[in-house]
Amino acid sequence: MPLDPITSAIISSVISSVVEGALTPAPVEPAMGIVRILPEETKTGKMLPPTQWGQVQIDGKTYALSPGAQIRNELNMIIMPMMVQAPSKVRYQTDFTGAVHRVWILSAAEARLPENR
Repeated sequence: MPLDPITSAIISSVISSVVEGALTPAPVEPAMGIVRILPEETKTGKMLPPTQWGQVQIDGKTYALSPGAQIRNELNMIIMPMMVQAPSKVRYQTDFTGAVHRVWILSAAEARLPENR
């Protein structure tokens, strides 16, 4: 029994879509964040969200923030300490008094690099 032209066109379109989808390579995973070149003298750690103004906790140790301290998020934008909402893998730098002076919250791509483990 022959199919009517509309049914035949629909079946042909579905089969073409299935074949095209099977032959199309999977999309490449997009880059997640940027990879920055950070100063060599920085240390790696896990920073918890601040609980007190002027202090941060990295790897279980509480540090004072230096005057003019900067925290940069995964997009390299300066953020206020209280904007850190979750534990984060970071690279950080201390000043001559031992206070945290610069913090870089690592992107997923940066955290996978050997120097950040």
